[in-house]
Amino acid sequence: MILRRRQQGVSLIEVLVSTLILAIGLVGVAGLQAFALKNNQSAEMRSQASALAYDLADRMRGNVAAANAGMYNPATASEQSSCRTLTGCAMGEMAQDEMQRWIDNVEDALPMGEGWVCIDSTPNDGAGPGNPQCDGNGTRFAVKIWWDDDRDGEISVEAPNIERLAITFQL
Repeated sequence: MILRRRQQGVSLIEVLVSTLILAIGLVGVAGLQAFALKNNQSAEMRSQASALAYDLADRMRGNVAAANAGMYNPATASEQSSCRTLTGCAMGEMAQDEMQRWIDNVEDALPMGEGWVCIDSTPNDGAGPGNPQCDGNGTRFAVKIWWDDDRDGEISVEAPNIERLAITFQL
Protein backbone atom coordinates (compact mmCIF):
# COMPACT_ATOMS: atom_id res chain seq x y z
CA MET A 1 0.00 0.00 0.00
CA ILE A 2 1.37 3.37 -1.09
CA LEU A 3 0.70 6.31 1.08
CA ARG A 4 0.30 9.60 -0.69
CA ARG A 5 0.73 12.85 1.02
CA ARG A 6 -1.70 15.59 0.30
CA GLN A 7 -0.34 19.04 -0.41
CA GLN A 8 -1.03 21.21 2.58
CA GLY A 9 -0.38 24.70 1.09
CA VAL A 10 1.79 26.84 -1.10
CA SER A 11 5.46 26.99 -0.39
CA LEU A 12 7.19 30.28 0.26
CA ILE A 13 9.33 29.89 -2.85
CA GLU A 14 6.27 29.66 -5.09
CA VAL A 15 4.88 32.86 -3.52
CA LEU A 16 8.18 34.69 -4.07
CA VAL A 17 8.43 33.57 -7.69
CA SER A 18 4.89 34.66 -8.47
CA THR A 19 5.49 38.03 -6.77
CA LEU A 20 8.64 38.50 -8.84
CA ILE A 21 6.78 37.72 -12.07
CA LEU A 22 4.02 40.16 -11.11
CA ALA A 23 6.58 42.89 -10.33
CA ILE A 24 8.32 42.43 -13.68
CA GLY A 25 4.96 42.65 -15.43
CA LEU A 26 4.05 45.86 -13.61
CA VAL A 27 7.40 47.45 -14.49
CA GLY A 28 6.78 46.52 -18.14
CA VAL A 29 3.31 48.09 -18.05
CA ALA A 30 4.76 51.27 -16.50
CA GLY A 31 7.37 51.43 -19.26
CA LEU A 32 4.73 51.06 -21.95
CA GLN A 33 2.67 53.80 -20.31
CA ALA A 34 5.66 56.18 -20.31
CA PHE A 35 6.39 55.38 -23.96
CA ALA A 36 2.75 56.00 -24.93
CA LEU A 37 2.71 59.29 -23.03
CA LYS A 38 5.86 60.51 -24.81
CA ASN A 39 4.46 59.61 -28.23
CA ASN A 40 1.15 61.25 -27.40
CA GLN A 41 2.96 64.45 -26.44
CA SER A 42 4.96 64.34 -29.69
CA ALA A 43 1.76 63.89 -31.69
CA GLU A 44 0.20 66.88 -29.94
CA MET A 45 3.19 69.09 -30.78
CA ARG A 46 3.13 67.96 -34.42
CA SER A 47 -0.61 68.74 -34.55
CA GLN A 48 0.04 72.19 -33.08
CA ALA A 49 2.78 72.82 -35.64
CA SER A 50 0.47 71.72 -38.46
CA ALA A 51 -2.34 73.99 -37.28
CA LEU A 52 0.08 76.92 -37.00
CA ALA A 53 1.48 76.31 -40.49
CA TYR A 54 -1.98 76.23 -42.07
CA ASP A 55 -2.97 79.30 -40.04
CA LEU A 56 -0.18 81.30 -41.65
CA ALA A 57 -1.09 79.98 -45.10
CA ASP A 58 -4.68 81.16 -44.56
CA ARG A 59 -3.48 84.57 -43.38
CA MET A 60 -1.37 84.91 -46.52
CA ARG A 61 -4.29 83.88 -48.73
CA GLY A 62 -6.26 86.70 -47.16
CA ASN A 63 -3.58 89.23 -48.13
CA VAL A 64 -2.33 87.89 -51.48
CA ALA A 65 -0.84 91.16 -52.74
CA ALA A 66 1.37 91.53 -49.66
CA ALA A 67 2.37 87.85 -49.77
CA ASN A 68 3.38 88.07 -53.43
CA ALA A 69 5.34 91.25 -52.66
CA GLY A 70 7.40 89.37 -50.06
CA MET A 71 6.00 91.27 -47.09
CA TYR A 72 5.46 88.13 -44.99
CA ASN A 73 9.11 88.10 -44.04
CA PRO A 74 9.91 86.90 -40.51
CA ALA A 75 12.96 89.16 -40.44
CA THR A 76 10.78 92.28 -40.79
CA ALA A 77 7.87 91.12 -38.62
CA SER A 78 6.69 93.74 -36.15
CA GLU A 79 3.58 94.54 -34.17
CA GLN A 80 1.46 97.23 -35.83
CA SER A 81 -1.03 98.72 -33.38
CA SER A 82 -2.87 100.55 -36.19
CA CYS A 83 -4.03 97.18 -37.53
CA ARG A 84 -6.16 96.74 -34.43
CA THR A 85 -8.16 99.93 -34.86
CA LEU A 86 -11.31 100.75 -36.79
CA THR A 87 -9.33 102.69 -39.38
CA GLY A 88 -7.13 99.69 -40.16
CA CYS A 89 -3.71 99.57 -41.76
CA ALA A 90 -2.01 99.12 -45.12
CA MET A 91 -1.44 95.65 -46.57
CA GLY A 92 2.29 95.73 -45.76
CA GLU A 93 1.66 96.69 -42.17
CA MET A 94 -0.97 93.97 -41.91
CA ALA A 95 1.54 91.41 -43.21
CA GLN A 96 4.16 92.52 -40.66
CA ASP A 97 1.60 92.44 -37.85
CA GLU A 98 0.22 89.02 -38.81
CA MET A 99 3.72 87.64 -39.14
CA GLN A 100 4.68 88.91 -35.67
CA ARG A 101 1.51 87.50 -34.12
CA TRP A 102 2.16 84.17 -35.86
CA ILE A 103 5.78 84.04 -34.61
CA ASP A 104 4.53 84.75 -31.08
CA ASN A 105 1.96 81.93 -31.40
CA VAL A 106 4.65 79.47 -32.56
CA GLU A 107 6.88 80.43 -29.62
CA ASP A 108 3.98 80.07 -27.17
CA ALA A 109 2.61 76.77 -28.50
CA LEU A 110 5.84 74.79 -29.01
CA PRO A 111 8.94 74.38 -26.83
CA MET A 112 11.75 76.36 -28.46
CA GLY A 113 9.32 76.88 -31.36
CA GLU A 114 10.49 78.91 -34.34
CA GLY A 115 8.98 79.34 -37.76
CA TRP A 116 9.82 80.68 -41.18
CA VAL A 117 7.99 81.30 -44.45
CA CYS A 118 9.58 81.77 -47.84
CA ILE A 119 9.46 80.72 -51.48
CA ASP A 120 11.32 77.44 -51.66
CA SER A 121 11.45 74.61 -54.19
CA THR A 122 12.98 72.23 -51.60
CA PRO A 123 10.91 72.73 -48.45
CA ASN A 124 12.15 69.66 -46.54
CA ASP A 125 15.66 70.96 -46.10
CA GLY A 126 16.97 73.49 -43.63
CA ALA A 127 19.55 73.07 -40.92
CA GLY A 128 17.34 74.61 -38.25
CA PRO A 129 15.62 77.85 -37.38
CA GLY A 130 18.73 79.93 -37.98
CA ASN A 131 19.26 78.41 -41.42
CA PRO A 132 15.96 77.66 -43.22
CA GLN A 133 17.76 77.24 -46.60
CA CYS A 134 15.10 78.95 -48.69
CA ASP A 135 16.22 79.02 -52.30
CA GLY A 136 13.64 81.53 -53.62
CA ASN A 137 12.92 79.31 -56.64
CA GLY A 138 9.48 78.46 -57.90
CA THR A 139 6.05 79.79 -57.06
CA ARG A 140 5.26 77.78 -53.95
CA PHE A 141 5.54 79.17 -50.46
CA ALA A 142 7.00 76.96 -47.74
CA VAL A 143 6.17 77.28 -44.07
CA LYS A 144 8.83 75.64 -41.91
CA ILE A 145 8.45 75.15 -38.17
CA TRP A 146 11.04 73.75 -35.76
CA TRP A 147 10.61 72.80 -32.10
CA ASP A 148 12.30 70.76 -29.36
CA ASP A 149 10.15 67.64 -29.39
CA ASP A 150 12.12 65.60 -26.87
CA ARG A 151 12.85 68.66 -24.69
CA ASP A 152 16.56 68.01 -24.51
CA GLY A 153 17.42 71.67 -25.10
CA GLU A 154 18.26 71.40 -28.79
CA ILE A 155 16.41 70.96 -32.05
CA SER A 156 17.31 67.96 -34.20
CA VAL A 157 16.89 68.03 -37.98
CA GLU A 158 18.32 64.59 -38.65
CA ALA A 159 16.56 61.22 -38.50
CA PRO A 160 15.26 59.55 -36.44
CA ASN A 161 14.47 62.60 -34.31
CA ILE A 162 13.37 65.20 -36.87
CA GLU A 163 11.71 68.08 -35.09
CA ARG A 164 10.50 70.02 -38.13
CA LEU A 165 7.30 70.41 -40.06
CA ALA A 166 7.22 71.88 -43.55
CA ILE A 167 4.19 72.53 -45.73
CA THR A 168 4.00 74.12 -49.14
CA PHE A 169 1.14 76.02 -50.72
CA GLN A 170 0.40 78.26 -53.64
CA LEU A 171 -1.64 81.45 -53.50
